Amino acid sequence: MCIISNALKLKKQKGGLIKYQHLKKDLIKTVYESNVLVTTMIDFYALPDDFPGYEKAKRIANKSERLSFLEKSIVEDLETTQNTTFANLMPYIQLHEFESLVFVSLDAIKALYSETEAKFDELAEIIKQYPNPEDINDGLQTAPSKRLENNQLIRGYNKVIDGNLIIIETGIDAILEKCPRFRKWVDTIIEKANL
Repeated sequence: MCIISNALKLKKQKGGLIKYQHLKKDLIKTVYESNVLVTTMIDFYALPDDFPGYEKAKRIANKSERLSFLEKSIVEDLETTQNTTFANLMPYIQLHEFESLVFVSLDAIKALYSETEAKFDELAEIIKQYPNPEDINDGLQTAPSKRLENNQLIRGYNKVIDGNLIIIETGIDAILEKCPRFRKWVDTIIEKANL
């Protein structure tokens, strides 16, 4: 049986990864455990620039390919510095943010909020514009979290509470159907866990 572990170092204030070295330390502590699959869920938006391969990755136009390159660079960095291989290490970087998953289902949002709490028409337009919510861009004001923060779309939106509630209401099947990169990660975890 395979145990799945999630390693992530959070900064003390708003959350989020502030340095690759923090993540690397946590991964090294975990990756040597036996019978464990080690994975991450890191937002691509505002990814720290000390990540291995960061500068080279910026030249890769296709963002999904860029993230795959960065994920591979994490494995290569750990394997090089530790002078061993880690078949149980499977980094994952979310395109663009965890909050992109919130945009999977308008029905889920409507089930949780009233018309006075959420701007359903604007949410519907974004969902229509981005059939794959992972494609919502990473601009300073247009990243998924930026669209939700400061009462822009959901009044009083809190990423930890509201984000999780919406995703639970949406359900994993709908998320997997609309978010192919996320689905590939989940399918790989299941496949590796069953080995």
